[in-house]
This record gives sequence, structure tokens and C-alpha cells, in this order.
Amino acid sequence: LDKDALLVGNGLVGNDLTAAGIEVCLGGFGLHLAKASKHSRRLAMTGSQATPLVIQRTYGSRHHVAANRSFTLKPGDSCHIPQLTDSNTVFLAIAGGIGTRPLYGSRATTPMVGIGGLHGGLLRGGDRLPLLSPAKPKSGEVGLTDTSIFAKKAMFRVVLGPQRDGFTDEALRLLLTTAYTLTPSMNRMGMRLAGEKLRHKSGADIASDGIVTGSIQVAGDCLPIILLADHQTTGGYTKIATVISSDVPALARLRQGDAIRFAAISVTQAEAIARDHAKQRQALLTNLQAVAE
Repeated sequence: LDKDALLVGNGLVGNDLTAAGIEVCLGGFGLHLAKASKHSRRLAMTGSQATPLVIQRTYGSRHHVAANRSFTLKPGDSCHIPQLTDSNTVFLAIAGGIGTRPLYGSRATTPMVGIGGLHGGLLRGGDRLPLLSPAKPKSGEVGLTDTSIFAKKAMFRVVLGPQRDGFTDEALRLLLTTAYTLTPSMNRMGMRLAGEKLRHKSGADIASDGIVTGSIQVAGDCLPIILLADHQTTGGYTKIATVISSDVPALARLRQGDAIRFAAISVTQAEAIARDHAKQRQALLTNLQAVAE
């Protein structure tokens, strides 16, 4: 859901950048490194600027560790992600990565259809996750020099279309000049927004066509839905715009009640922003700083 958190988190623990980890919504998640484990493991939580983790050592000590840095769990230790304060979603990277059986080239879970991951669904209390052997870790624990990549956003850039001609001029004006609010109807598939209605010229239905992450679909109620990581592959409702790929990760940090706005840019501008964003992310991973263990 948050590609930036995935890539940066894996970089912090020395993994391949697309290794499988654990995505946590709202917080309240804990894990325990089994005493039978042969090795300690580096972990890192990314996607938040403010929420710390709580580490419980097997010999009884308890302390906090900031987000966006690596830390070490020894066999028998536990860590807990409390209620998130500044984000809706965080990513927990573990050295070596989660070792669930690959399906279609991925270790991820798709709960909507019950495939992949550990048992095709959300993790449950008591689940035991297999871990892959870690690569040789970087010496010492490391952290980001700048965490602004995980700052919450209120303005999201979009490319208009592909069915912009299906909407009135007033609908396009409202999309780009008024604020929308996130409703409680939000999950990995999409988020419904409340606000000014975006009227169609002749109805919401179209011949079903392809959908990409970030598509802003407008059904018959004339209210926008932003489609996210678990979106359907095709859909039969008009799409007024698409959130650019560089801004999609920040959608994962939005919470119910947050207000957002949209600004239109060109495809050329979106491509340039994507290149700059990738360079920024790579610079963060190239310039990690040593932190106290």
C-alpha cells in the first residue's frame, strides 16, 4: 500500500528492496521472535514520522525505538506497534524477509480473494511466520537522515482522465478547487471521499476498461473513490483522474476525517516528478546514518 515504506524499510535492514514484510493498519500489532530462532534479526518500521515501537527484551527491560531506523531483536524478544498517531499504515521490515510460499512471483497476501501470504487472509493472533535467511547485515544499526518522505500530504497531484470528457465542466472545476474528506469506507481496495458531487454528462457507466492504482472512479452517486493496491483489474465506471504514482504512497497515511485536495498536472510533469521521487528515495538509502543500538 505504501511503496516508499516498503523500499526504505527493506533498505534499512539490508534486504532486497522488494522483500516481503508486514503491513500494519492503525497499529496495535505485536510480534515475538521465537526463542528457537538461531539468529537475532534486524527490523525497521517505516511509514510514520512520530509513532515509536515498544521493545520487550526477554530478560525484562522495555524501551522505545523510533520509526525509520533499524533495531535488533534477539530470540525471545518482542516488539509492539502501538496505536498509530500520524499515519494510517506502516510497514515492518524484517531482515531476510517473510518466507511464505510465492504465488505468481509474490509472497504478498490478497485478502479480498483469499490467496497468497500465510493462509490467504489477514494475520491472526498466534500465527507463526517463516523467515528467510538474512543477507550479511550492515555493520551497526542505521537510520534515515531525513524522514520527510513519510510526511502526511493534503494536496495530491493528478492527471485528468481517462474519461474526463464524461464529466461536466463544473465537475472538473469542483474536483480541483474544493476539499474532500475521507469517509470510514476505506481499505486496501480503495477509499471513498465525501464532498461536492461530480456530475456526469450522460451517466456513470462505461464499457469496462482497465484500472490502475490511483484511479479516481466516480460511480452513480457522483462521489469519488480512489482505488488502491487491491483494486480490481477492470471497472465499468467513469474515471475522472488518476493520482500520480509518486503521491500514491502518501494515500496510505491518510486517516478517516482527513481533508485532501487535488491539483492537475500533465503526464510529462508526472513522469519528471516520478524520476525525482525515485532519486530522493535512493539518496535516503545511500546516506543512512549510524544510530545508537
